[in-house]
Amino acid sequence: MILIVVAFFYFGTYTRKSTAAGLLIPEQGVLRIASSGAGVISEIHTVEGMQVEAGDTIFVISNERASTSGATQHVISEHLAERASLLEKNIALIEERSSQQLRILENRKRAATEEKLRLQEEYILIKRRVELASANLIRHKDLASKNFVSKSQLQQAEAELLTLQGQQHTLRRAEAALTREKDDILLEQQQTQLRRLTEIFETNNSIALIKQEQAENDMRTEHVNTAPFKGTITGISVQHGQQVMTGSLLASLIPYSTELTAHVYVAPAQAGFIEPGQVALMRYAAYPYQKSGMAKGRVLHVAPSPYAIQELPPHIAGVLTGQGEELFYRVTIKPESQSLLVYGTPQPLRAGSILEVDIIQDRRRLYEWALEPIYSITGKSIN
Repeated sequence: MILIVVAFFYFGTYTRKSTAAGLLIPEQGVLRIASSGAGVISEIHTVEGMQVEAGDTIFVISNERASTSGATQHVISEHLAERASLLEKNIALIEERSSQQLRILENRKRAATEEKLRLQEEYILIKRRVELASANLIRHKDLASKNFVSKSQLQQAEAELLTLQGQQHTLRRAEAALTREKDDILLEQQQTQLRRLTEIFETNNSIALIKQEQAENDMRTEHVNTAPFKGTITGISVQHGQQVMTGSLLASLIPYSTELTAHVYVAPAQAGFIEPGQVALMRYAAYPYQKSGMAKGRVLHVAPSPYAIQELPPHIAGVLTGQGEELFYRVTIKPESQSLLVYGTPQPLRAGSILEVDIIQDRRRLYEWALEPIYSITGKSIN
């Protein structure tokens, strides 16, 4: 019997370990989505575990105030939208009016051009008649000097030339008037285009001011929380119609495609012997370890300073509250695998999963543990 006891103490071993609770956290951390303003949750565009893209709307918080005519900001928003709509319609009217004026001016310019071409053709004919009348007058003068034609015939030839020359000058003046008219039409076309651009520019400015006012009103009306990056929504802590304050936690966003590490929390009495590199055996609350076994990992880091229990995640703080401790050190553990074999099927680890961890600190024979106090006393006496 004595031999059995001696053999047991000599060959038997005991492993010192620290047990801690924690949860799986992405290596890049988890973003806490907080309310950007106070109000009531009016829209929820996500569900637990939903994948979201950067910029996706997640929550809309309304801080609408009510009046006798209805929701104040909503009424203002409707009035602003109506004003913007009227101005946009006014742009269409400006375009239509300008197009009509330009068509009229273009028709006038075309008519003036055609009239000028007709006058130029007529002028060529008159010019030829003036040349003929001038030659005819020269002949009449020569014949009159020889008394072959009467004085009245000479005067008639002179009158015909003067009449044709008058018509020629009239055509010249008409052509010049048409040229001035075309220049005036061209100037009016330019002014119409400039007036159109100015009116549209001023109207667009007015629309931009209204939209800015509308955006400011919308900001007063509601706060929109969007996803800053691609990831998975988890830990939704609000529901539709719930009142929230600025900074209230709404949900958490886990970055997409990131490895998970375990954050566990140990009391100061246990933290002294935990070191990076130590083996950790992890039991996930979602899977019975009796059937799925325990996952292995290694300690990566031990926080140099403790956290107050109020600073810990609520579901972890709830687990640790019964330990009677106020301070806890965070220990970061990297799992050997990002999945767990459950009933023969690999199940990917999920961020936020609660787990218990046994951190293996030391393995010795039983007699070494029994003699440790003596070694310690001897060491102290020697020192």
